[in-house]
Amino acid sequence: MTTFPGVATLKEDNVPVMVGLDDEKITLVSGEVSIGEWLAGHYEVIDLGAGEFVIEAEDDSIPFVPDDPSSFALGIHRDTETPVAAAADRSPGAMEVKEGPPPKPATVAAFWVLAAITAALGIWATLSLL
Repeated sequence: MTTFPGVATLKEDNVPVMVGLDDEKITLVSGEVSIGEWLAGHYEVIDLGAGEFVIEAEDDSIPFVPDDPSSFALGIHRDTETPVAAAADRSPGAMEVKEGPPPKPATVAAFWVLAAITAALGIWATLSLL
């Protein structure tokens, strides 16, 4: 089992924990106290980005910030390959980028209005210098 130190938020308190991962289960331990253990298929780890994760199991939703987010991300995404193999396949500066939802129409309209205003102010400033 591979373990990852970090901080979990439990009942609005930040608690130092160790998360253990293997093919069969995930465990969450703080010091000598076992917080939980869930078998594969009964939990989900959601990558929120920026080094933050949520462990959802049964009716629990536990925010988790690992000390080494990239190693933890490799650990949870090792469905078919080991973290070492996954890391070797990527170039050193590469990162996976996922596309988000499309912008709302009001956001697009506001962007174009601000772009037009900025262009008009730029032209006005240029003309005032002449």
